[in-house]
Amino acid sequence: MVATAGIVLCLAYCVGLFVVSLLVQHIGLEPLPGTVISSIGLLGLGGLAAILMPRRWRLGPQAQTWLLATLFALLAALNYCWQWPSPAPNDISQVLNRGELAGAEQVIWGTVQDTPRQNRAGRGRFWLKADQVRALDQTGNPFGKPEAVSGKVYVTAAWERAEPFYPGQKVEVTGSLYAPSPAKNPNGFDFQGYLADNSSFAGFTAKRIAPQEKGSPPQWRLWQLRKRIAKAQEAGLGTPAGPLVSAMALGRQAVNLPYEIQDAFMQAGMAHTLAASGFQVSLMLGVLMAVLKNQPPLFKVGAGAFALLSFVGLAGAEPSVMRAALMGGGVLIGLALERKVRPLGCLLLAVTLLLVWNPLWIDSIGFRLSVMATFGLMVAAAPLTERLDWLPSNLASLVAVPIAAYVWTIPLQLYYFNTISIYSILLNIVTTPLVSLLSLGGMASAVVAALVPGVGSMLAWPLYWPTHLLIGLVNWEVGLPANSIATGHISLIQMLGLYGLVFLAWLQPWCRRRQWALGLVAFVVAVGPLWYHTSTSAQVTVLAAGSDPVLVAQDHRKTLLVNSGEPKTTFYTVLPFLRQAGVNRLDWAVALPGNLPEAWEMVVQKTPIEILFSSDGSRPCEAGIKSFQPLQVGHSLEFGSGQIQNLGTENPILRLTLVEGQGWLMLPKLGLEVQRHLAKAGAVLASEVLWWDGSPLADELVMAVGPRVAIASTSHLSPKTEAQLQQQNIQVFVTERDGAIIWTPEAGFEAYLHGQHRRQVDLDGAG
Repeated sequence: MVATAGIVLCLAYCVGLFVVSLLVQHIGLEPLPGTVISSIGLLGLGGLAAILMPRRWRLGPQAQTWLLATLFALLAALNYCWQWPSPAPNDISQVLNRGELAGAEQVIWGTVQDTPRQNRAGRGRFWLKADQVRALDQTGNPFGKPEAVSGKVYVTAAWERAEPFYPGQKVEVTGSLYAPSPAKNPNGFDFQGYLADNSSFAGFTAKRIAPQEKGSPPQWRLWQLRKRIAKAQEAGLGTPAGPLVSAMALGRQAVNLPYEIQDAFMQAGMAHTLAASGFQVSLMLGVLMAVLKNQPPLFKVGAGAFALLSFVGLAGAEPSVMRAALMGGGVLIGLALERKVRPLGCLLLAVTLLLVWNPLWIDSIGFRLSVMATFGLMVAAAPLTERLDWLPSNLASLVAVPIAAYVWTIPLQLYYFNTISIYSILLNIVTTPLVSLLSLGGMASAVVAALVPGVGSMLAWPLYWPTHLLIGLVNWEVGLPANSIATGHISLIQMLGLYGLVFLAWLQPWCRRRQWALGLVAFVVAVGPLWYHTSTSAQVTVLAAGSDPVLVAQDHRKTLLVNSGEPKTTFYTVLPFLRQAGVNRLDWAVALPGNLPEAWEMVVQKTPIEILFSSDGSRPCEAGIKSFQPLQVGHSLEFGSGQIQNLGTENPILRLTLVEGQGWLMLPKLGLEVQRHLAKAGAVLASEVLWWDGSPLADELVMAVGPRVAIASTSHLSPKTEAQLQQQNIQVFVTERDGAIIWTPEAGFEAYLHGQHRRQVDLDGAG
């Protein structure tokens, strides 16, 4: 009875957190109203449980237990609201709101919080705890007195400037403070949310970093051991094998793992091998207990506890690491008490304790994936192994483990990543021995490298060929046709429905006998609404991509992409948008002058192109394009029910007829005199939408086009130009101010930033 009551209380706390998180993160309420509404709902639910459950479950908890569970759920909601990140009155981010103090640049004095790492652009990044700030004038001279501040700031600088600094060091940084931007596109990276998750509300671009005081770094700090291990393994294995082994032993958050490797492992469905979690903990404790099998239980418990604490210190207190460590600690406690530990109860207790400590971890995708994968292994691995009894026992277990984890994480993957890896289960089965070998070898060489780096490098060297074999297998899988399929964005209701079906299959024996029917229902739940939507709807989207003009037109499962942008735009903006839209093939694409081949290569790797139109006659990419057609000046080409015409001679001036015959005129940057000359073309320019780069517009051209809507792909539109258009009753949008501009037949034109959207996944490459 006591155990049952404990399970009810833990579940009540988790349910309370889930409800308030649902209202805040997914419905879009502010934390305080969300907490109030969730508390009212939880009180009602708890009262009903206290009345009804003792009657229905006579051997279960009594009414007072259900009332206590209601209190736990309320405390969870209050804890979530209390720990919700918000800037203090003297937070460093408040400087941005205080006129004169904001200045042209600032000097910030503070303490480095972590070891600098590289972002995707190759710049150094680190967290800085701010103590003082002083503004500089336009000439770089200080004015006013330094002001005491608090809070963390996200600092980026040239890598050679940031690399020498270390955690705990007092520094003075000079540069520009800026406000982080939210996600401006569907499935775009939410930099503002990324900083808020780390209790930071401002970024800082540093031009200069200087130590406040001279001295040598302190000896025998955890960050130094981590750095020593990573350097030793890189010395023994080279790059990228060395950083990969370090990441597999300590987690990718602890090392500078090249982003090409991270991306390849993520695309192959192998990202879990780079995250310090239960796999490493179970390997470490399993080997340690085997080595110490003849030792007294208390000695084994002490050695295991020391190993766990060392692992957490080196890998970092990430949610998945802490969850694995707590569960490992539960196993050690059971060993000390000579009692059998219930895995599910241990998982529930570990999750509850972590969410009491930091309730915001319930919103962490890494934490959710870790918990569901572990849960899946506990409840599904053994039954699957039994079903595979026709295989040798070791092979059956090898096959069952990745399948169990995969099935229980599919709904989360569909919801957050909008994609599914086709061959990931097979790859995980094949590479499990390699991953085990590299993880154990990496941890063994790490222990030695922490003490004697040279010997640690020698011990790491035998892992060279296994590591390169693993990299080769991952790259081979990523290069296979249709290695991943964009599924589109499923709704929260669809995700919960999928988990309902998975739980039904686990709890109801009759469902397990009809798995094919349950799988068919799950497929319909996941794919049906998206298939219906893409088959019956139409949408035109101008993406917020800096100064790059990028448009995606979708019309009844047919898709047109205009411009790929720079490679950075393609990676962060175009491909995520196509994933959430469920686009796996582009029927048509338009290449503009200056498009880099690398960008189009990134596009066709994920979404092959049927027909590519080129405005300057050049072919930016060979592979992945079925047909190529140059856009000759004055000629019109048909695509589906649409039409494209090149009106420019020296610059591509495109007139597009898109969904439902809507006319769009796309203008490059043109001088006013050129615009006036262009206006003489008259009726051929007439379009409902004017899409241009935000430069000044000639009145004659605006009158010739006669648009109802004007969209500027720019970060700044002069007030004069905007007023000029608005005076003619033209609706004006600026992509970098308003976010992506989305047109649908039902709603017309809408700005993405003016709506409420769910948070997106961190790519771990911000700034």
